[in-house]
Amino acid sequence: MLAQQMSLMQAIIVCVLVSFSLVSCSRASVDRMTTHARLVELVPIEVDRKRVERRTFGSLTLLSAFQLASKDKRFGGLSGLSVGPDGRLYAVSDHGFWLSASMLLDPDGALKDLVDWRIAPILTTTKLPVRGSLRDAEALAQARDGSFLVAFEGFHRIWRYSPPPKTFESIPVSVQIPSAVAQAPSNGGIEALTTLADGRLLIIAEELENPDGSVKAWVIDDGQFTELSYLPDKGFRVTDCAALINGDVLVLERRYVPFGILSARLTRVKAGSLRPGAKLAGKELLKLEQPLAVENFEGIAVQQTSNGTMIFIVSDDNYSSFQQTLLLQFLLPDFDP
Repeated sequence: MLAQQMSLMQAIIVCVLVSFSLVSCSRASVDRMTTHARLVELVPIEVDRKRVERRTFGSLTLLSAFQLASKDKRFGGLSGLSVGPDGRLYAVSDHGFWLSASMLLDPDGALKDLVDWRIAPILTTTKLPVRGSLRDAEALAQARDGSFLVAFEGFHRIWRYSPPPKTFESIPVSVQIPSAVAQAPSNGGIEALTTLADGRLLIIAEELENPDGSVKAWVIDDGQFTELSYLPDKGFRVTDCAALINGDVLVLERRYVPFGILSARLTRVKAGSLRPGAKLAGKELLKLEQPLAVENFEGIAVQQTSNGTMIFIVSDDNYSSFQQTLLLQFLLPDFDP
């Protein structure tokens, strides 16, 4: 998370950069949000304002790009993303909330709108809303049985919740994790979580580093832990990951430098690399840097379609008026090497 890294001065600079470089919201869009207020509004944005017709970014094809905005104070801080077995888009937030919405897609699979929003508190094992050090949800993944796995920082853990439609009301069950995760900084624990094609779990820490600069990672298989590591690009940190049906894994990284300069990149790790003791380093598929629309991207979700793999990435605005929630949708063709 960046919330504890950004001073007020840096936040003001972020606001200026956002105003002039990242997202262009027309007066018509603002009027539409005011006139037709919903729980969450989607405002289309241009990822490349200098080439608005551009659709190819790295190895990916851009399908849609939106800024998400809401007057509901519960909305924001989106750090984990998943497409549920019911076809809805699910997310978890830094302040301990579930969010979900139905996706309206065009014939080509491009997202047109998100409707029928639901926001509810994430529950503890005692059926109370998560609070304090228990509330910082950072990663979300769907298990093979349709249940949801949520990784939390602060008090590092993974909790499993029932499949839809009972997810929001369900009482979680703890998932056993490596004891070494407890050594991670409060805001540097399990940042990336996914279910591999064979049902095992992959977790990657944000700040639990090895001497060579890589970060610790584990494959969890029915309570057994296999340690490996992931080497992000220089200055970047892992923020999420998502497995493809062929066993490969997409890893989302983010870089923050002073004065609010943000970058993001997406890499692909081959399934055969997931071996005990391996140091993972993925092939770069996408890199977003200014003057492109880039924010604090912390969540990724994938969905297999007849056209290829749909990839959604979402940014965490840290509940700050100086940052934004952006949702980008890309297509990864099945023939990508």
